[in-house]
Amino acid sequence: MTTRIRKCDVGTKYAEALIALDEIGPANATDAQNMAGFCESVMQRMVGAFSPRLVWEGAQKAGLTTSQLHKICQRKDFAKLDDLQFS
Repeated sequence: MTTRIRKCDVGTKYAEALIALDEIGPANATDAQNMAGFCESVMQRMVGAFSPRLVWEGAQKAGLTTSQLHKICQRKDFAKLDDLQFS
């Protein structure tokens, strides 16, 4: 899988995490790298119009794991996602 990096994300830690995930694969990736992949694909289908990079950055600041972020998305906790996106 080759992830396309949006122009607005070029040069960010989020883009670095996505590129690393592509290079090493999910089995060898860190949780932050796997979370970037989750935000870029699965999260978009689960909850829609949230910025993948901003949610990822907020989740990283909050010390969340990919599993914890997934549970927030499953619950459709839009207020929490909004808080993460704008933290």
